[in-house]
Amino acid sequence: MTLPPEVAELVIDRCRDRPTLASCSLVCKAWRTRARFRLFAAAPVIAFDVPGVPRVRELLATLKHPLCTLHPFIQSLSIRQSSLSASWLNPVIPTLVGLSNLTSLEIFAEHSLLSAESQALFQTHFRSLRHLSLCLTFTTFPHAVTLVCSFPLLESLHLHAQWIGASPASPSSLPPNLHTLDVGGFLEDVLVWLLSCPPSPAVSSVQLRDVAHHEFGIVFRYLRFVEATLKSFHFSFLDKRSEKTFLDSNFDVIHAPGLRALGVEGRLSDDVTLMVHLLAHFDVSQLEEVSFTCLIAVNHRRPAWAQLDAQLSSPANICLRKVAIITLPHLESGIKAALPCLDERRILDFVFPKGLSKH
Repeated sequence: MTLPPEVAELVIDRCRDRPTLASCSLVCKAWRTRARFRLFAAAPVIAFDVPGVPRVRELLATLKHPLCTLHPFIQSLSIRQSSLSASWLNPVIPTLVGLSNLTSLEIFAEHSLLSAESQALFQTHFRSLRHLSLCLTFTTFPHAVTLVCSFPLLESLHLHAQWIGASPASPSSLPPNLHTLDVGGFLEDVLVWLLSCPPSPAVSSVQLRDVAHHEFGIVFRYLRFVEATLKSFHFSFLDKRSEKTFLDSNFDVIHAPGLRALGVEGRLSDDVTLMVHLLAHFDVSQLEEVSFTCLIAVNHRRPAWAQLDAQLSSPANICLRKVAIITLPHLESGIKAALPCLDERRILDFVFPKGLSKH
C-alpha cells in the first residue's frame, strides 16, 4: 500500500521526534526535502570551547563539507561561546553566510571583536533576518548602528554589546518593522542615538538592562519618546547606587495609554519599593501584567506592600490579570497576606528559581 503524498507530508509536518524525521529523510526523494526542513529548521548550538563540547567546530565542519545540503533548511541559529579570544568569531562568519534562509540569529561572544571584513559579510548575506541577538564587541558604536540598520526585515533586536571607540552614531532610520528592543551594555550611547532617529511607530516592547545611576535622565527621555506606542516595558538596575538614584528621582509622569506589561529587577532582593515608585510615575489604564522580585520576608517593607496592594487593586487597574513575583517557596504565604486585595482576585503568580518548588 502506497501512502498518499498529502498524508505523508501532513505526518512529517506534525512530527516532533528528531530520530523519526531523520529516518523519513532517508526513505525517498519525495520525503527528503520536507523531512530535512522540519529536522534542521532550528539548529541551536551551545558552544563553550571545552573538552567534550566542540559543538561549534562540529557545525562548521559539517557546513564546509562538499556534500552538505543543510544550508537552506536552517532558519534559526544560536551560537554561544565563552572564548576569551578577540578573534574567535571572525573565521566563523564566512561559513555562516551560506545559510540563506536564516531568519533568527543569536551570537553570544562578548570578548570577540567583529572585524570590518566580517561585518561586511554579515550585512550582505543575512538580509532575511527578523530576530537578531548580539553580545560582542565592535570597533566603534557607528559600526554597531550600521550593522543593525542593514536588516530591512528586522522585528526584534537584543543588543548587549560594547565598543572600543567613543564616536557617536549619526541619526538613521530604524528597520520599519522593528517592534522589540532589548538593550544592555553601553546603554547611554544607544539611547542617545535612538532619540536622534525618527520616531518608529512599530516599537512597542522595550527592555533596558543594567541601568546605571547616571543613565536615568536619558531613560526617562526615551520612555516619553515612545510612550504613545509602548505596550511592554521592563528594566533592571546595575547596582544598589542606581536603585537609590531611582528612588530619589522625581521624574515627570509617563503617559503610556497602551502599556500592558511592566516589570522591574533590582539588586536588593526586594523590588517592591522600586515597583511602588515606578507605578507612581506611570499613567496607565490598560495594564495587564506586573512582575518583580522578592527574596526577603515582607515584614521588612510592610508599608510598601500595603501601598502596592492599593495601587494595583485600584479601579484604574481594572484590566490587571497577573502579578508575577519571583520569590522563594517559604515566602509565598507572607506575600499573599501582604497583598490581600490582589490575592482575593486570584491574580498572584509565584515564580520560583530553577530547582526550587513549593513542596
